[in-house]
Amino acid sequence: MSNVSRGLGATLAVGATNIGTILKITTPSMKRDSIDVTVLSTASGFKQFIAGLADGGEFAVEGFFDTADAGQTALYAKFTSSAVDTYTITFPTLVGASWSASCFISTLDLGTDVDTTKAIGFKMTLKITGVPVLGITAVAGLSALTFTGASGSLSPSFNNSVYAYYWTFITTTSITCTPTGAAQQYTMYIDGVSQGIVNCGSVSGAIPFAATGSHKIDLIVSEASLSPLVYTIICVRTA
Repeated sequence: MSNVSRGLGATLAVGATNIGTILKITTPSMKRDSIDVTVLSTASGFKQFIAGLADGGEFAVEGFFDTADAGQTALYAKFTSSAVDTYTITFPTLVGASWSASCFISTLDLGTDVDTTKAIGFKMTLKITGVPVLGITAVAGLSALTFTGASGSLSPSFNNSVYAYYWTFITTTSITCTPTGAAQQYTMYIDGVSQGIVNCGSVSGAIPFAATGSHKIDLIVSEASLSPLVYTIICVRTA
């Protein structure tokens, strides 16, 4: 039982943004439909079934309501827009595992238990669409990361095990990035907004820069049955 642990230290992220002040996370209870194929000639006297479609289930989350938390403040917009995002539960380090799934928010209660005896809370339920991934081992990560943009410079130089960078450039009104990694996919977030899932090695969509300024780019690198990794790049147009 060397990897058994209590829940202290577990986190929940939407995209690459952690949702703070969480008290409780209920991991998905998956289920599968059964199809009755019993016929009149069944001799055993017992019904017979075949497996039907599977349902990935739901995540249930409870915590304290914190309007200063970037993860929580994004939830209302994601609910009203019916956004489907990648949500990841990362278990404590001792466990060494994660749950990751594409979800939309099916119920959201911001500001629960407003009274004098307890802290104001929040609750939400995340409905899984598609296959949830239980990761025991992390993905291998990227082997290269490149950007377009005039006079561009990546700092520090790319390294597979370094997950935070700056990309500075001038004059260009939009840039793209190309994350490379064998048999992996990436989900790109621009300032917290998902741009969809793309195979590694494919050029991203355009990242617009109408004037000088910056955007925060998060790349969630994933692969079936493995825990995802997140690379964060602050892209800055300086002129």
